[in-house]
Amino acid sequence: EACMKKGYIIGSYPSSFPSGTIGAWISTNGMGVGSYKYGSARENVLNSEVVVDDGSVVVTGFDGVGSYRASYNLNQFFSGAEGTLGTLATVTFRIYPMGEVRCLAYEFDALKAMDGPIQEMVADPSARPLHVAWSDYNHFEGQRRAGIHAPDVTNLWLVTLQGDKAHNDLEEAFFDSVAEKHGGRKVASEIAEHEWEERCYEFRARHVGVGEIPAEVIVPTHDWGEFTDRCYEGFKEMKMEVGGIIGIMVDRSTTMFMPYYFKDDEMLTGMLSFGFNFYLGEVAGEYGGRSTGFGVFFAWNLDNIHNAATVAKMRELKTVLDPHDVVNPGHVVCGTTRFGINMTKGLMGMGSAMMQMMKKLMPADKAFSYNKNRFRYYDLEEMKVLDRVHTLGDGTQ
Repeated sequence: EACMKKGYIIGSYPSSFPSGTIGAWISTNGMGVGSYKYGSARENVLNSEVVVDDGSVVVTGFDGVGSYRASYNLNQFFSGAEGTLGTLATVTFRIYPMGEVRCLAYEFDALKAMDGPIQEMVADPSARPLHVAWSDYNHFEGQRRAGIHAPDVTNLWLVTLQGDKAHNDLEEAFFDSVAEKHGGRKVASEIAEHEWEERCYEFRARHVGVGEIPAEVIVPTHDWGEFTDRCYEGFKEMKMEVGGIIGIMVDRSTTMFMPYYFKDDEMLTGMLSFGFNFYLGEVAGEYGGRSTGFGVFFAWNLDNIHNAATVAKMRELKTVLDPHDVVNPGHVVCGTTRFGINMTKGLMGMGSAMMQMMKKLMPADKAFSYNKNRFRYYDLEEMKVLDRVHTLGDGTQ
C-alpha cells in the first residue's frame, strides 16, 4: 500500500498479505498475487540480511542492482528453505511502476470450460496479465449459505491487468475474445472489482464458525482441465463437505489449485478430513505435480518429489550449515516432533493411507449445516459488548 501511494507496486505478494509475514513469504518461495507476471517471492528479492546458525549475518545480494554474475545466488538459496538455513532480518524488494490496474471477470457454465481460455493465454506470446484466478460455483454458494454477500455468478474467471491504458486495452480485447470463443460471458466491472478487492479473503464462509481447510497442490497447466474433474471426484470419494475449488495461475507452465472443504474443528474425528489433503497430493503427483509445504508433518514429501541423491545432498547441506540443528529444526529435510519422533516417509505414508481409508468409511461431513444452526456470530458480538459492564453483587461475576 505504501508503494502504491507513490505509483509503484511490489511484483508479487501472498493472497494472505493483510496477515502474512515477509519472512514466511520468502521462506516458502511463495506463489500468490502477481506471480504470473512477476514471478514468485525469490524473483522479487534484490537483497536480504539473514542471521545464520552461529549468529553471524549473511548479506545475500545488493540493494541497487541484481545479483548477476556475483557467484552463488544467495537470494535464491535462502528462498524456499522454510527457515531451516537462517532467519530473515531485512529484505529489499524489487518494485515496478504501477500504471493502471484493471480487473476483468468472465462467467462460465462449468469450471472446466475455462481450460480453453487458459491454454490460449499461456500459448500467446504477448498476454501477460498481473493475476489470473478462478472460483467455482460452490465457492459462491457457500458464501450465500453463510449469509455473506456474493455475486450472482456460477464459475468465475478473474483476470487482472496492469500497465498503461493502451496496453490494458489490447489485453482486455484478447481476453474478451478468448473467453467468448469458449462460452464465457463477461460480467460487470463492479463484480470483477469486488472479487479483486476480496482476493485475500477466499474463505469468507468461515463466518458461520466452521473449519475450512484448503488442499493446496501444484499441477502442470496442460493438465488443468482434467484436474478440475479429479478435484470433484476426490470430494465425492472422500465424502467431503465441499467448500469450493479456487486457485491461481503461477506461471505459463504451473497452476496452483486450492480446493477447500468444511470440517468439524471440535471433534477429534474432524482430523480425518486432512486425509483429503494427502489424497489430492497423490493425485497431483500422477500429473507431475505435488503438494506444497514441508512442515513437521509434511517433510516426508521431500522423499516423494526428489530422487535419493538429491534428498541426500539437501540433508548434507543442512547438516553442514547448521551442525547443531538450531535453525527451525524438524522441518524440510526431516520431520521431527518435540518428543523426538521422526516422521519418516514410511511412517507418514502408512498414516496417510490409514487416514484416507478411515475418512472413506465415516459418514459424509455435515459440519457447515450443523454450525450454521447453532453458531450466531452477531449474537456473540452483542454479548461481547454487554459483557464489558458488570454490576458487583448481582451474581453475574
